[in-house]
Amino acid sequence: MKRFGVLCVMLFVSFLSSSLAWGQTPLLKQLVQEDQDSRMGKSVTRSDQDRIKLVLELIAKGSLKGPQDQFDAALVLQHTPLTLCDGKLVSMSADNYLMAHYLFISAYEGGYKDARYLIAASIDRYLSFTEGYQKYGTNRVNNQVTGKEELVPIDRKTTDEERAKYGVPPLSELLKQFPEQAPAKTPR
Repeated sequence: MKRFGVLCVMLFVSFLSSSLAWGQTPLLKQLVQEDQDSRMGKSVTRSDQDRIKLVLELIAKGSLKGPQDQFDAALVLQHTPLTLCDGKLVSMSADNYLMAHYLFISAYEGGYKDARYLIAASIDRYLSFTEGYQKYGTNRVNNQVTGKEELVPIDRKTTDEERAKYGVPPLSELLKQFPEQAPAKTPR
C-alpha cells in the first residue's frame, strides 16, 4: 500500500510538472504581440514573413507546449502575406492557412475556447486562396477595382447551424453586411 501511495505522488508530481510546462512560450508570446501591433499600424522590428519563419521553426522543433502555443502559432500563420498577381490577390503560402486551421482545432480541443471562430476563419482563408470560395463566410477581400470589401464566394451547402457551431452569423446576415463576389470557380 505504501508503494501505491508513493506511485500516486510521483504520478501527481509528473502531471503537475507537465501541466506547468503548458505555459506560453515567450518567443511565441512576443511574436503574437508583434503580429497584433503590426495590424494596428504600430512599428515592429520583424515582418510577417520573419515571424512566420520563426513560428515554422518552433513547430518543426516540436516546441509548442499546449493550447495557448497552438493558438499563438496559428494566429501568426493565418497572417501569411498576400501579393498582387495579374490584378488578383494571392497568398504567398496558402498552406500556412491550412496549418493554422489544424492548430486552431487542436487549441480548441485542448480547452482554448477563443479558437472556435478562428477554426472557421482559417479554413475559409485557405479555401478562398486555393479554391476561390469559402465554406462559412468569414473571409472578405478588397475589390481591386472598386476598393470596397467583398465576401469571397460562399459555398451554399454549408448550413447556418454549422456556421453557428463556430460563432459565425447566418448567411443572410453576412450578405446584409457585405456584397459577395461572383464565383470564379464552382465549389465541389
